[in-house]
Amino acid sequence: MADFHYAGIAADGKSCQGSIRAASAEAARLRLLGQGITPTRLGNGVSGTLPGPALDRSASTIRLKRADVLLFTREMAHLKRADIALDRALGLLGEVATNQRLKAFVDRVNESVRGGQSLYQALLPFERDLGRRYLVLIRAGEASGALAVVLKELAAQLEADDQLRQHIGSAMIYPAILLVVSALSVVVLLVFVVPQFREIFDSMGDALPYLTRVVLDISDFLRAHWLAVTLALAALLVLGRRWLASSRGRARLHTWLLAIPLLGQVLQDLQLAVYFRTLGGLLQRGVPLVESLGIAGDAVTNTALRADLVPLVDVVKGGKRLSTGFDTRWFAGSSTAQLLRVAEETGNLHGTATALADRYEEQGRRSTARVLAVAEPLIIIVLGLMVAVIIMAILGGVMSINETV
Repeated sequence: MADFHYAGIAADGKSCQGSIRAASAEAARLRLLGQGITPTRLGNGVSGTLPGPALDRSASTIRLKRADVLLFTREMAHLKRADIALDRALGLLGEVATNQRLKAFVDRVNESVRGGQSLYQALLPFERDLGRRYLVLIRAGEASGALAVVLKELAAQLEADDQLRQHIGSAMIYPAILLVVSALSVVVLLVFVVPQFREIFDSMGDALPYLTRVVLDISDFLRAHWLAVTLALAALLVLGRRWLASSRGRARLHTWLLAIPLLGQVLQDLQLAVYFRTLGGLLQRGVPLVESLGIAGDAVTNTALRADLVPLVDVVKGGKRLSTGFDTRWFAGSSTAQLLRVAEETGNLHGTATALADRYEEQGRRSTARVLAVAEPLIIIVLGLMVAVIIMAILGGVMSINETV
């Protein structure tokens, strides 16, 4: 057991300091949290240093991952449903935080709440990681007295988003593996297998079939300039990333992606699902339509699609019906505009937006299945054709030698 000196913030928001006896610095910190004191400085009595983890809770140094945000939201929803005071709930959550990053975040938020700020104000410095939709819904939940309900809905939405990402990611693993194996197989054939026939074919000269000479030339080029080819590919990758980092390059790429058959439809459906789900959730919580449209537009990551959705804010500001703005190319042939027109007449815009989100998400899942059903055999066929061409080139050269002999 040792004595630890501390400085912190008490439950009433006032600064306090003193000493506490505990087996370790971490145990001392947990005891202080249990007493309603949030430690800002903790050191032992001998050296006065900080033996425990540094309590750096500056918003600029804390970067949250999606798993951290989900855990925070889910646990806070459980604690608020149990009618636990906000500062006490944050203190309990800080005790069970699974990593130092989340612990520092919770402690920082708890300090702000104990200092008299609302949860929305305490979370505002972390908008970069939480997103505008998250913060607006928190603000709406506090204003309506339904914070526990909002936290539960946010947790459910975050879990649904993660499940969708995992579904798409797992579905793309097999095609990605096929693609990598295909490229490696062709490289191995050209670099290691084809050169074994070089000595046999050299005596034939120009009498070799054209296809055989082309394959031999490609093999020789790769073997002689493999370093230059590698550096060129690396340079293209770096330049491509810089181009995509620019707004013009990103917009061009997003436009191309949406134009790809099948894949473009998948991306469009999933992005529209995010848009309408965000819009429906915000409207359900009483957020004004103009503000909801702006936040929903920001939630769309595809710049080409967002360029047609953001102007809907001006449509509503101009006094027109929202449904009149859904006459863009992305909604051609769909009943989205008609459904929204009916929703405006019946006053159930948030319910219709949520239903549209479910519909677009289901369409996206079905489209993903169709893309995979086409991509997997297509990759196998292309690989088979490339290997067949190399084998035909070798066999053609061997047959030419036999004919000459």
